[in-house]
Amino acid sequence: MTDYKILRLSDKNRHLTESFACVETYEMLSKYNSKIRKRIIKHSQDMENFLHHEAFDEQEKGLSRTYLFVDAEEKLIAYLSLCNDAIRLEFEERDNMNLPYTTIPAIKIARLAVDVRNQGQGIGNEALQFAIFIAQTVRDYSGVVFLTLDCYEHRVSYYEKFGFQRNLYQPVVLDYDSPVSMRLWIEGYLSK
Repeated sequence: MTDYKILRLSDKNRHLTESFACVETYEMLSKYNSKIRKRIIKHSQDMENFLHHEAFDEQEKGLSRTYLFVDAEEKLIAYLSLCNDAIRLEFEERDNMNLPYTTIPAIKIARLAVDVRNQGQGIGNEALQFAIFIAQTVRDYSGVVFLTLDCYEHRVSYYEKFGFQRNLYQPVVLDYDSPVSMRLWIEGYLSK
């Protein structure tokens, strides 16, 4: 595991985002057919675009908070953006968890990306642990039950291994390329 520090995106460290790249090469995506590879590359480009052009402005407007994972050489190795969320649960899900409301408070992982040169080293898992830490801290001051995210189908198994599950209620799917809504029950995760 690489040594790193976590910094909140600011005017002082914004320059670190310039060299960040998470677009995987065609060779890295060889297990997928050409059409899916193109979609994955497009999604990765969107993640880069967000960091380079939108993250700071969204943070300034209070819409999200972006955290930079910076290695000992002052290179950005990953980033994570968090925002508030609420998810709708189906009756079955609410009953199983003994929750009285249809809409449940959550913290959302709005974006999580690891630099292509640092993928496969566990940094994504560390970023998820950090998100759980933030959610746990917020729980001391406000109601939060879940950590949520939307991801594309090719990432679902990664998040399921961490303990996330698909929500029964999924927003209207417009096409195959629509993201999957997932959640992690914070209390359940912490009790493990």
